[in-house]
Amino acid sequence: MGKSKKRSRTTANRLNPLRNGKSKNGNSKSDLNKDNATVTKKIQPLLKQLQSAVPNDRSMALSSVTLFAEDPYMRKLLLKEKLVQIILSRLLTDSNTDIIVESFGLLRNLVLEEGYDIATHLWRSNIWISITDGFTKAQSSLNSINSDTSKTSKESKRMLFDYIDNLLSLIVALANGSDSILGEILNEDKLNQLFQILIDLLNFGYDKIPANLFNTILDLIYDFSSESFEFIETISNNNVLGEFIKGLPELMKTSKDKNTFNELSVVLTQGIYLQFLDTDINTNQITEIVQNVLEAINDVDLKNIKENLAVLDNDEELAKADDAAVAEKIRDYSKKRNEAMMRLQSIEIAIDLITAVIEITATLYEDKSSNLQISDDFMKVFTDILPHVFQTLSEAFTSRILIAWNNLLWLFITLGVSIFELSNNQFDQLWHFIIDLEEKQKEDLGVKLGRLSVIWAILKTVTVNDKETISQILEKLSIFNNMSFINTIIEDYKSAPKEISDIEECIELKQRYCGILGTMASIQGQISINEIIGKFLLSELASKETPTVLLVEITNLLFEIYPDSNFDYDGPVFIQQGFLNILRDQVVPNLKAQFKFVDKNKDELLKEKCTETFNNLNSFINYKANEK
Repeated sequence: MGKSKKRSRTTANRLNPLRNGKSKNGNSKSDLNKDNATVTKKIQPLLKQLQSAVPNDRSMALSSVTLFAEDPYMRKLLLKEKLVQIILSRLLTDSNTDIIVESFGLLRNLVLEEGYDIATHLWRSNIWISITDGFTKAQSSLNSINSDTSKTSKESKRMLFDYIDNLLSLIVALANGSDSILGEILNEDKLNQLFQILIDLLNFGYDKIPANLFNTILDLIYDFSSESFEFIETISNNNVLGEFIKGLPELMKTSKDKNTFNELSVVLTQGIYLQFLDTDINTNQITEIVQNVLEAINDVDLKNIKENLAVLDNDEELAKADDAAVAEKIRDYSKKRNEAMMRLQSIEIAIDLITAVIEITATLYEDKSSNLQISDDFMKVFTDILPHVFQTLSEAFTSRILIAWNNLLWLFITLGVSIFELSNNQFDQLWHFIIDLEEKQKEDLGVKLGRLSVIWAILKTVTVNDKETISQILEKLSIFNNMSFINTIIEDYKSAPKEISDIEECIELKQRYCGILGTMASIQGQISINEIIGKFLLSELASKETPTVLLVEITNLLFEIYPDSNFDYDGPVFIQQGFLNILRDQVVPNLKAQFKFVDKNKDELLKEKCTETFNNLNSFINYKANEK
């Protein structure tokens, strides 16, 4: 069963996903001159001030650096000037506790923004030792507060809770930055250290800690449970944490403190509930989870979020203000930003969670279709409410919504629901949304992948209809017998390696193109279209340059396209164009040679697929040779 994924590890602008515009950098001489001027006038004085002997100067500089680091251009320059090294060597051991606390927060932000490179650098610099040292100090402070009969100051508590919050959220950021780091964090020793600070916080009292720290605890549990079944098992077997997780849904319902269970808390609670239910979930629970998530984010104001996240962009006077004014502006900005980010994250996770719920529902239906009860409430949520929600959020969260739509369309196929018959012109709205992404997809690979996935799913949805309805729908979409559409897909497939240097991402993109081509080729009444696609797919199968994964997928596509001589294109194309001989003389030798290079010890699953595909190909050739 698919686990829900909270966030993409390659997501850009993580601290401000709604920020518009491109980062201000380049390689021209004027750009380099501007970089040098900015470094000299702004960056170097700040970094020098970070190493001042006066604590207040260091604190002011750190606040300014944290603020500037949210801008991609400024962050690039700060990192080039060894910001991370200064933090590690000086600020994490500063005599001023507030500086230590904020330094961990800055490291977290940098990891969230820069991902793998910064995460790996910190991990190799033994950041875990600094984190666990922080846990030890925090646990001691928690014990002191509990045993102290006199009232600890609000400021001391605030600093302690911020300290723990930054440590825990840094761990989550590191784990999201690298699979290998996640694996190391999930080993028994480190996990026990992590569990102990969580237990100490819960024993202290979840209702005594700030909402942001409570959310960070939930976020960590949700994030790790999204990635690891072993984590779910281990934390479930812990007496304190297991009971806490088990009681979370009821705690959410009975809690009257909205400061503790805000929008994000509710969404995260539903996410944790989903992960720990796993295969025991039923459609009533699925419906309840989706309804609770949608209710939690229903009143979130996207316009307000965007305005509060754009405060830094719009405040050009910040650099000119004196220290007192800067400090006040930073405090005000941070408060607004944190509130906005909480609400923004609640929407992001809500979309990811709903996407996972849809996938889980499809799996449930396929596994237990005879016993699965589909209620009217369930159908209303999935066929009426969710498409409307997706439409509302599509502009601000495009790549996420595309993944959600993809899953929903495949679920519709599984359930036998026709999107073309749903109320409120839902399909027309979806198709216009897809068409309007033509330009946006050129700048965002996530959008391109999502858009192609949805087109593929839509075409699959079309094919479950009768022949006449299929042609009518495709004509309405202007893609029936549309040679230009097919040629564009083929050319985009061929040009993918020039656009994307990452091999895995390139293969992923090509898989989407193949899915679209394979589906279009299997639709009757388009003999010329089938011929073009068929010849192209055969040329890919005969090429030594085609990656093994694609050889497997394209071969299986051929089985789906040409399974029956009664299809109108089989005779004119497969037989008359000599596809059988091409398979025997060119494809079989190439696949045999390529599949030999797959090492069973390195990729056992791919080796099994290669063997199965090759055997099926030989059977397919024999079948087609004797087909009447």
